[in-house]
Amino acid sequence: MNRRVRMGVVGLGQWGRHHARILAHLPGVDLVGIADVNGREAAHLAHRYGTRPLRDHHDLLGQVEAVTIAVPTALHFAIARDFLEAGAHVLVEKPMTVTAEEAGRLSDLAARRERVLLVGHIERFKPAVQRLFRLVGEPLSIEARRMRPYDPGRTMDTGVVMDLMIHDIDIVDSMVPGRFDDLQAIGVCVHNSHEDLAMARLRMDTGCLVTLTASRVAARKTAEMEVTMADRAVHLDLLRQTIAINFFNGETQRITLEGEEPLELELRHFVECVRSGSRPLVSGEDGRRSLEITEALLSRMVRITPPVRV
Repeated sequence: MNRRVRMGVVGLGQWGRHHARILAHLPGVDLVGIADVNGREAAHLAHRYGTRPLRDHHDLLGQVEAVTIAVPTALHFAIARDFLEAGAHVLVEKPMTVTAEEAGRLSDLAARRERVLLVGHIERFKPAVQRLFRLVGEPLSIEARRMRPYDPGRTMDTGVVMDLMIHDIDIVDSMVPGRFDDLQAIGVCVHNSHEDLAMARLRMDTGCLVTLTASRVAARKTAEMEVTMADRAVHLDLLRQTIAINFFNGETQRITLEGEEPLELELRHFVECVRSGSRPLVSGEDGRRSLEITEALLSRMVRITPPVRV
């Protein structure tokens, strides 16, 4: 269980460079190579972390036991498939793939090869989210808001539903068992053909009403969730990692959670799963399920494009 794990990173953008930073110093890990089409960036980070720079992920095949993939979403399926077929364990950033069908194929491949496939829904590794799971039972309603200001440097290869709202879809789907019915959604396209602002309403077969809002053109960054049950309402602030519980008998309770960097917790968990062969906290099937719900929302979405002002 203490054996060293040979690992690589593919993609050194906003998230991938943090994967490399953490893995370079994680006990029991040998970071044997990092790959990115930007050779200069790969060389720079490889020098910093004492590893080998590569421009093509194929050069890592057969050289690593496990890999993390943080490239644009459209490339997730092909690269993850290459590593799984080569016998490597895979952590792929969210969204897992472009389609639920692709996600299912990766999940099936990982099962056949008996490889770990972890999807990078990092919110599940936050201590406050794990505490929320233990506090919630038979919710009547769930409302989530996830907003951030416009960032021209952020990758916009998907709409805000796949980019941000999918986090809350995954949390709700993991927290409350059941099937989603009566899905409604509206999106506003601001900067390109993808929606940058979206609102969705879903009803679960348990009767729970779910309302989700996501924006990447907001005035300020917000990430919060409120769950109402028969005897209390629970508010989670994901940015501050705080929970407020208002009991309907007049009592209140406030909880502040502290812990390690969520990405480090996720990567430590991945390495532990590689060593033990255990099921990851966020499996390929979880990633597929989130994409199925996301696709259902997008298929029903009414899109609005504001008129261009001259």
